[in-house]
Parts: sequence; structure tokens; C-alpha cells
Amino acid sequence: MNSQFNLLTSARFLPLLITMFLGAFNDNLLKTVLVVLIAYGLWDIGGWDSGVLVAVASGLFILPFVLFCPFAGNLSDKFDKSSMIQWIKLAEICLALLAVIALFSGDLYFAFVVLLGLGAQSAFFSPVKFSILPQHLKTEELVAGNALMSTGTYLAILAGTIMGAVLAPIEGGKMIVSGIILAAAVTGYISSRFIPEALPPQPDLKLTFNIFKKAADVISHALQQRAGVLLAIVGVAWFYFVASTFHAQFPNFVKTTLGADNIVLTVFMVVFSVGIVIGGLLNHRFLKARPDGIFVPMACVFMAVFGIDIYFAAKAFPAPEDGTLLSLSAFVQNFHGVRLLVDTFLQAVACGFYVIPLRAIVQARAEEKVRSRVISSSNMMDALFILMAAVISTALLVSGFLIEELYLIVSILTLLVAMSLFRMPSLRSS
Repeated sequence: MNSQFNLLTSARFLPLLITMFLGAFNDNLLKTVLVVLIAYGLWDIGGWDSGVLVAVASGLFILPFVLFCPFAGNLSDKFDKSSMIQWIKLAEICLALLAVIALFSGDLYFAFVVLLGLGAQSAFFSPVKFSILPQHLKTEELVAGNALMSTGTYLAILAGTIMGAVLAPIEGGKMIVSGIILAAAVTGYISSRFIPEALPPQPDLKLTFNIFKKAADVISHALQQRAGVLLAIVGVAWFYFVASTFHAQFPNFVKTTLGADNIVLTVFMVVFSVGIVIGGLLNHRFLKARPDGIFVPMACVFMAVFGIDIYFAAKAFPAPEDGTLLSLSAFVQNFHGVRLLVDTFLQAVACGFYVIPLRAIVQARAEEKVRSRVISSSNMMDALFILMAAVISTALLVSGFLIEELYLIVSILTLLVAMSLFRMPSLRSS
């Protein structure tokens, strides 16, 4: 069996990976800077609760996926995908300039508008980047390609969150962040120019700007696909529900629940991202390059189990009561601090092991001429679940629930999802 890393030397894959990495890096750098400024009281938030604002920010970023993914899927089936990516990257450069203005103006509402714009740009990119893979890769390369794309995504999240968490509080941090955002946007456009041509499967497709009709159309296409495709789409969406709930609330969880500083926050984000990367890469070895969901139910169980233990470890952790923030050295000296980090890592490994086969199943089994639209329906479902996670998180936090209690509720629901998956053999390869 060839190493999955051989794809990193291929012109069919590497330019797309670089383009995707830089876009995800930019999104997460700006989001993390904004979240850290809010969570640590470094930006005027007008009396709003920081946990609620973090949930709102996540919701605003993901809302365009619900609105625009169906239309983006149609564009991707009608036009050359490499050209589409280049236009999307040009839009990212314009948004990067607006992000710089938002950072220096200190206007929270304008920053949220920019987040909305970045979400729209990402919504058009998402179905293209996943539907182009089956055109450039062989079926037996799809698990490896998706694992490497997932690795790139979470390394981008890792890099963006580390830089954001470290640079946001320091003097001159906004200037440095601004330079990085602009440089990454321009470099992403340059790399997109090297993505090979990907001819459209249905160039005569008629477009309509009725987003509701397009949403209904892509859902209809998804319902007509081979066995397991719809289940895999819902399964991927559940991953995003869980991951977004945990990841979005890390800043408030670390500061408010655990009483720890921004370095501890950075470590949590590193541990989570690295765990998903490792879990994703393990699929190539265990599945022997086959798009197969045999291990998906058990991976879902582990997602739930370690999430539940995060709740109990958080309850047992002795957070400071005098308002001081624990340093990393003080945090890891406590058994429950180490326990929280281990739980977070193992939960993330289970997440990576869970989601990669599901995404490969959608790509491998979807009919070629409507593949982009099927994938856009998956992206739309992901967005709906992330948006639902943001709404539920906001409602529970406003109602007085603690963040660790939110984590417990999501983990129990995940355990129920896992029990359901054991009863559904359609994810297995025929």
C-alpha cells in the first residue's frame, strides 16, 4: 500500500492543499483574535456576555454556508473548478483588507460583518475543494486525500489559533496580524493558479438565484444517491456539531471554568487540532485505502466517552477563586489539568477517525454529474448543524447552564448517535 504522503509530491493535489491551508489559516487567525479580545476583556463588548458573543460569532461565520452552499454546488458543476477557486481567492484578498480595517477600528459590529463575509467566501470554496478531489484523485486515493485535507485544515486551525491567542493581547499584535492576513490571502491566490484544470460535468446546467429552490434541489440530489451517502452526510454534520461546540467555547472554558491564562488556551487548541490530525491519518492504515465506515460507530462512542469525562474532570479541577489566572506550569501540576488535556486529545483523535471515512464515502458513492451538488448539500448540512450548535449553546448559556454542562449534554447526545450507527450497515463497503 502506497504511503498517503505521496500525494504531497503530486501537482494534482499539493496546490489545492496549500490554497485550502492558507484560507483556513486566515479564517481561524481572525476568528481567534476576535474571540480572545472578547473573552479576555481586551475589546469593548458593550456589556454583552462574552460566552454569548463567542457563540454569536461562530453562528455569523457559518450562516453563509446555509445560504450559499447550494448555489456554490451548482456553480461547481457548471464551471471549471480551478477557475472558480481563483476568483474565490481574489475575494479573500478584499476581505483581508476589510479585516485589517475592523481590527484597527475596534468596531465589534464591523468585525462581525467581516466574519460574515469570510463565511460567505468559505461557503463558495467548500463544495469546490471537496468535489474537485474525485476528479484529480483515484478512488483508492480518496481516503488519503481527505485525511491530508483534514490534516491541512486542522494544522491551519492550529497555526491560526496559536498566532491569534499569542498575538491578540500583545502590544503591536494587531499590526502583525494584519500583515499576516494580507500575506496569506495573496499567497493563497498565487497557489490557486497552479491547481490543474477540472472541467465541469454539466456545463449546460441552468442557474437560478433562488437560494431556497437550490437548497431543495441539492437535498433532492442527495436523497437519490446510493446507499449510505445520506447517512454519511448526516454523520459528517454531527462531527461538526460536536467539534464546533467544544472548539468555539474553549476560550471561555479555559478562562471562566478553569481559571487559566491564554497560554493554557493555546495548548488546548493545539491538543485538539493535533488529535484530529492523528485520528484522520490513522484511517489510511486501518481502512487499507477503502472508503468504508466500519470503524465509524466505535469512534463515535469514544467521542462521547471522552467528552463526558471532560465534564467530570472540569468539576474536579480546583480553579482559583481570587480571579487570578493559572499559568501552564501551575495548570499541569494538577492531576485533573493533565486529565483534561488527555481527554481533549483522545476525543479529538476519535473525531478524526470518525469523520474522514464518512467524507470519502460521500465523494466515492455520489453520482459524478451531480457530485458537487451532493457535496454542497453535505456542506449545507454541516453548516446547519454548526449553526444549530451555536444557537443551542447560546440558549443554554443564557439560561444559566455552565460550559462544562453544555459539553456533557452534547456528549450524551453523541452516545445516542453512536448507538444508532451500530444499527446501520449501509456505511460498510459492499
